[in-house]
Amino acid sequence: MRVMTVKSDDTLEREVAKLEGTTPTWAMLYGVEDSRFAAIMSALRRRYPKISVFGTTSFRGVFTRQGFIRNPTLLVADADDEIVPAIVLQPASAEDGRGKAQAACRAILKQLGKPPNMLLLHATPGFEERILAGVHDVFGTDVPLYGGSAADDKLAGKWQIFADGEFCGEGFLLVGMSNAQPPSGGFLSGYLPTDHGGRVTRAKGRIVFEIDDRPAAEVYNTWTNGAIATELERGGDIMSKTNLLPVARTVGNAHSMPRRLLAHPREVVIDGVKALSFFAELTTGEGIGLMTSTRDPLVSRVRRAVQRARGATRNSPRGALLVYCAGCLGVMLDKAGQIAEEFAQEVGDVPFVGICTFGEQGTFFEKTESWHGNLMCSAVLF
Repeated sequence: MRVMTVKSDDTLEREVAKLEGTTPTWAMLYGVEDSRFAAIMSALRRRYPKISVFGTTSFRGVFTRQGFIRNPTLLVADADDEIVPAIVLQPASAEDGRGKAQAACRAILKQLGKPPNMLLLHATPGFEERILAGVHDVFGTDVPLYGGSAADDKLAGKWQIFADGEFCGEGFLLVGMSNAQPPSGGFLSGYLPTDHGGRVTRAKGRIVFEIDDRPAAEVYNTWTNGAIATELERGGDIMSKTNLLPVARTVGNAHSMPRRLLAHPREVVIDGVKALSFFAELTTGEGIGLMTSTRDPLVSRVRRAVQRARGATRNSPRGALLVYCAGCLGVMLDKAGQIAEEFAQEVGDVPFVGICTFGEQGTFFEKTESWHGNLMCSAVLF
């Protein structure tokens, strides 16, 4: 694998020409909302007609060995990497997302002739749980899934997912990968629990109306010592006040350590009661707890994501992907370059690219369910 960064239109053809001497088979392409993705895909396919190129938009930039940059960047695989992708780009909505995800999985099975070793998902924000449900219907817990939701610079809906010259503003990109040595992933939060917690007693989708039979926003405001007191009275956006104070569910344990899945509070909703909306679904009856972090652990956690992806093996990967939450980066843009550096040091002399997303998907353990969360971090090693 190798990395290709397109610094300008003038350098595009030169960068593509640098791939001469290899047989590029597919590439993951990431960049910001105004990147010229179509031109890049066209240039690659003119020179290498059989290459598949797929990806999504990222928040404010991409992580590279040169730091956090706005230039579109690709992780390019060639024939020697022996990784075969099966790619489905599918327009979808919350209403039909589950069924279309089922169909996408069946298409991947047909393309590969067998189940993939891993799935990569890039969805547009809003109904990721429906897509994961459809994947689970077909593959159960046998195929680990990692990914991140499409993002733009200002949460304005300018995100895109794309594959081989086709673009989609609402839907999902699902890629099944098959090779002799399966890719591996690490998925974690990097936040610590507080003493505050309760049970969701009324919720619908991504809105929690009550916690412990009390208005959810009032409970959260008490837990956080008045962090959303202003919005509690009139409603409104609370994203920037809650980046470091999400809630979490415990979805498993390893070595007596709980694995926690984060949900980011988005808005105070005045709807009969003072409710909270989130960027992920919470279910009536679930126990939740308030989490907290500071900036430094959210930088260093990328190392733990790589370590978790490696597991007990010390084999050197051929390439790597970092998925990092935009909600976290939004409060620490000045440390974006340091995040890239920490990841680069941990993966070693390995080509990589990293994206900043509006939702993260991953598997905490092999052969277990894949989840959609917020403010999370993952590493995938190819």
